[in-house]
Amino acid sequence: MTYFLIALASILAVLLFLQQKRTASNIRRLSEAMRKHDRQLLGGGRFHRSTDAFRTLEREIFEQLFESESLEQKISRREDLITTVVEGLSDAILVFDWEMKIRFTNRSACKLFNWNSPPLDRHVKECIRDPKLLEAFENAVTHHQQATFEITHQIPGSESITPLTLEVDVAPLTSTESHSVTRARAVLHDITESRTLDQVRRDFVANASHELRTPLTIINGYLENLEESRISDRDSSIRFISVMHKHGKRIARIIEDMLTISKLESRTQEAIQCTSFNFLHFAQEVIDRLKPMFDEKKATYTLDIKPEASINGDTFYWDQILFNLIENALKENDAGALSITVGLEHRETTDIITVTDDGVGIPATAQEFIFKRFYRVDQNRGSEKKGTGLGLSIVKRAVEAHGGEIDVQSTPGVETTFAITLPRQKELARQS
Repeated sequence: MTYFLIALASILAVLLFLQQKRTASNIRRLSEAMRKHDRQLLGGGRFHRSTDAFRTLEREIFEQLFESESLEQKISRREDLITTVVEGLSDAILVFDWEMKIRFTNRSACKLFNWNSPPLDRHVKECIRDPKLLEAFENAVTHHQQATFEITHQIPGSESITPLTLEVDVAPLTSTESHSVTRARAVLHDITESRTLDQVRRDFVANASHELRTPLTIINGYLENLEESRISDRDSSIRFISVMHKHGKRIARIIEDMLTISKLESRTQEAIQCTSFNFLHFAQEVIDRLKPMFDEKKATYTLDIKPEASINGDTFYWDQILFNLIENALKENDAGALSITVGLEHRETTDIITVTDDGVGIPATAQEFIFKRFYRVDQNRGSEKKGTGLGLSIVKRAVEAHGGEIDVQSTPGVETTFAITLPRQKELARQS
């Protein structure tokens, strides 16, 4: 009996030892699975001999690991989505901490400040020089102040480019848990085009009002003179009528320009009526209409066009194109001996039409704006040179309506060339 009890005790001791060893092994596996977030370490019936408690624990850990992995994937996808969206924004975005060190920037910010790569962990004062921006950044993190304002910004290394107008929105970033401010963000939106358009619209209203008011005042003045004299002096009356007729045509020209640009920019504009016409004869007719200005300016012209050369287009709009380009060259040059050349070169798939003059030229800073509606190169000219600023805008839109492109190259004081690239008739037919 004693041996039996000893044997039984030995067996129980061995079983307890094996159970303890198995338990320790299972606990190590569970610990490793939790540490590595690896669900596979829990699968495959590894614990099929374990107690219900271990199987329950295994199931709970399995579910927790699954939820944790699913949450990590969601967070990762969300972060990737946010990063992709923010990187693709045209607005520049910066995030900086309470030490004024940059923590995040997108591509637009790097382009705006001419950074080759995001200057992460660098102090903003090392990367940004604008005092108004720096003050707003500091107020955001130290005084928790939000600010919205505009600044004029010159891209570093691009001094030849016109400065940008930026709308800046700076605000502190509050932690949702502690409600404390540890970071701030800045969004810089380029509003240059909007501000430029606002300015040229204001200029247009002022210029158009002046252009219309001046001839109307002259006409009304002569009408009063005629009324007072009761048309007793025939010679004076004819002279008055001639002057009124001249200024009446001036008003008609302004209104015609407005209607033309409106029609060209309208989505419902009528189709271009293209026909083939002799370009040499056409250009000569336009110059003949401008002959009084040529005589007044003592200017000369050259038509570098072959007698048989023709192009395909709408003669109404081509009259607008040539007339405006040649008239502008005459208007903008006071010095005598001005020379204007109109040329046409046939190429395999395109026609190149050029209007060149050797006058004062166009400043480099103005060349990118001259085709904009209402824009005038020199805002300080005398009243005799003022205009609505629609001429070159009409030219550009008329050329584009024909499927062509226009470009300008100017060296002030040497030469200015407007070059129009127009698809040949067969190319135009393919596009339609």
